[in-house]
Amino acid sequence: MPACPFPPGSLVAAYFRDSGGETQDLSIFQQESHFRTWCAQHGLAAGSIFRDAARPGSSVAERQAFHDMMHHFRSSAPEAGLVIWSYSRFARDFDDAQFYRADIRRRGYLFHSLNDDIPEGAMGRLFEAVIDWKNEQFLEDLSRDVKRGLHDLVRTHGAVPGTPPRGFKREPIQIGARRDGRPHIAHRWVPDPDLAPIIRQAFTLRAAGASMAEVHKATALYNSLNSYTTFFSNKLYIGILVFGDLVIENYCEPVVDLDTWQTVQLRVQQHAAHRNLTEPGSRSHPRRQSSRYLLSGLAYCARCGSPLYGLTSTQRNREATGRYACTRAHRRRDCDLRPIPQPALEAAVLETLQSYILQPDVQLANLELIQAQQADHFKVIDAQKADLNKRLISVRRRIANTTAAIAEAGHSPALLETLARFEAEAGTLRGQLADLERQLAAPAPSYSPDALADLRLRLASSDPGTLRPLLAGLLSRVIIDRDGQTIRGELIYYSPPP
Repeated sequence: MPACPFPPGSLVAAYFRDSGGETQDLSIFQQESHFRTWCAQHGLAAGSIFRDAARPGSSVAERQAFHDMMHHFRSSAPEAGLVIWSYSRFARDFDDAQFYRADIRRRGYLFHSLNDDIPEGAMGRLFEAVIDWKNEQFLEDLSRDVKRGLHDLVRTHGAVPGTPPRGFKREPIQIGARRDGRPHIAHRWVPDPDLAPIIRQAFTLRAAGASMAEVHKATALYNSLNSYTTFFSNKLYIGILVFGDLVIENYCEPVVDLDTWQTVQLRVQQHAAHRNLTEPGSRSHPRRQSSRYLLSGLAYCARCGSPLYGLTSTQRNREATGRYACTRAHRRRDCDLRPIPQPALEAAVLETLQSYILQPDVQLANLELIQAQQADHFKVIDAQKADLNKRLISVRRRIANTTAAIAEAGHSPALLETLARFEAEAGTLRGQLADLERQLAAPAPSYSPDALADLRLRLASSDPGTLRPLLAGLLSRVIIDRDGQTIRGELIYYSPPP
């Protein structure tokens, strides 16, 4: 045991930690018992004792007793110094160990480990640095081993930690036996027969063009609309499990057929691309593709900037008539734009597209402008990529810390659930990055007479199901005003015709 640096009669504080798992070396009770025996042997008095039970050493962030101990010494503690069980019990992160130990010494206190024999002077500081490095390497090795073990568990047995997504439940399976002979139970994710029909309904509605709000109203799968974003992109609903970098085909029986799922992905990508092009970085409300109004989500008031909405009324002859009305004029009464007849406005927009915007000479004149807009959009995407990469690095670090904590503390359900959440977040971020890469790989806008002629032919269709997505793909906004019976408007389009 290392020599005692405290003179007899000194009052000393102590900090003890255990991981709380099956793999811990000594409990806090045992550490404290050894400490009090050591104090009695050297004629010392035990002062403040700080205890962190069931706390991993990978980070000090969530160790309340550790922070209480540091506050104690930063507030002129009466003790001569701090006693710990070992350097690994103090902190396993190299930077944390170096910083907090130096902080204690800088304030004039001694720092002593009961089980690490450190020489005095500069050589002792070198020894401490080596120990800190070995402790951090131990965590990194454990992190890799635990992650590899979890991936093997998923790959071999299909056992997944954490809480399954909506529409799935945990099914217990035996994957072997523990050292004491008890069965080792893990859990697979299997479709929940009670929720499977609702899941299929949600995907069917989304594939048909329903908005997130409409899906939520019909299914009430989640409490928040934001939850549906990751819901619709989860490959588990077609039987594919994505766990970190591991992808398992045919993991379970599909809940949703592949055609429906792919249709939903296409709609999600189209919406994301349109949203990014029109309002980069914003989270605008999804355009209601199911609306009978061709300009739903596109038309805006020129006087106040508010969106126009479809207003349907029934005349005395029981014929339904449609109009576009300013939301602000309707709700707040502080905009004087009168409602505009639906047929007249939609016909005017289609005529403008046919007779002016989609003419070859106009397209050639605007091609340079469109290319400049695309270049600006690519700059926005580059900034978004940088932000996503930064977030992904942060999540990967949290995954490493969590796996290290699992390795040290044991397979706690809370830690496993946290790990699964981080893995899912990392998968989502990788998917978003892949989507941005696809946008960057988009071909440069060009002019094609044949494609332009085809587009004009499709615009001549009277089918709303054909026209609505066509307009949504061409137009960013339609700015509308009226003077008596005269309708004035400005078409803002963001994507060039093919």
